[in-house]
Amino acid sequence: MVGHLECNITPAISGDRATLVMWYKAAQTIPFYAARVTFDARDIREGSHRSSNSSFDGRANFFPNRTPAMLEILHTKPTDSGIYRCRVDFHKSPTRHSRVQLTVIAKCHRPDLPRNLPPEKLLIVDEKGSHIRHYILGPYNEGATINITCISTGGRPLPKVQWWYDNKVINNTSVVLSDKRVRNTLVLHRLERKHLKSVFTCQAANNNVTNPISASITLDMNRDLAELFTL
Repeated sequence: MVGHLECNITPAISGDRATLVMWYKAAQTIPFYAARVTFDARDIREGSHRSSNSSFDGRANFFPNRTPAMLEILHTKPTDSGIYRCRVDFHKSPTRHSRVQLTVIAKCHRPDLPRNLPPEKLLIVDEKGSHIRHYILGPYNEGATINITCISTGGRPLPKVQWWYDNKVINNTSVVLSDKRVRNTLVLHRLERKHLKSVFTCQAANNNVTNPISASITLDMNRDLAELFTL
């Protein structure tokens, strides 16, 4: 199997360019892979590559001209699982760090080897980081913008956390916080009256072997002043 680790090498400053990409695993301070990125007048070209970790020799390759840029790890094995950090140095823009989780699911027939485990629990907090009591969020005024964060704890491999509304996925951007916690923050802009009593569901799932877990909150809104005066 092939593992794919994405990395954004697009500069924040117009006309700038990436010069060096380095990959780290977990909390390592020495990169296991480095690639210098060269350019011509038309496109990005692969530069020199260097691997400093024998476990990845011949298995890791970086492709800067893909969208997004990507590190491929060939012949993945369970020990490759973990959190990887991509560091991108630019000619002018500040250095960028991003993290990505690689999960290698292996069929396990030995009881002494780790098994796939579902996520343990979900916590939903408001923009202040406070737990939402009784799973009722608000009340908010019309036009308000709010943040709702769902944090998943546990699970092997780490789960993907998604927000659902009206039986559709509306946010699937997970951020790995640690080797046990993953979060997803949902931002709702300019609330409307139709959002009153809307139910938003957070779901965490890590594979098709274990069952996902979910938690829902209901959005409450203040009554419009004009509506009160017409009563």
